Amino acid sequence: MSEPTNLPRTFIDEVETAMRQAQNAIGRTEQLLAELDELHRLALRLSFELGRPPTVFDIVLTAPDDAERARRRELVRHLRTD
Repeated sequence: MSEPTNLPRTFIDEVETAMRQAQNAIGRTEQLLAELDELHRLALRLSFELGRPPTVFDIVLTAPDDAERARRRELVRHLRTD
């Protein structure tokens, strides 16, 4: 009888797989945290400049160029989908 392909061959394989999954999750969390930190700093700066809390439109439309607008839209998308 052959071994099912979705089971680890040994306990060590099982632990190593769990470790890789945890490392990947940590990497995604760190990336999200960096993006949130950037959005937060940007929102605080704009709040000071505008004299009111900024909207998402303010965040995107105050970007200096198309590339930065696209990048900010992507940051907001990550915020709202993660």
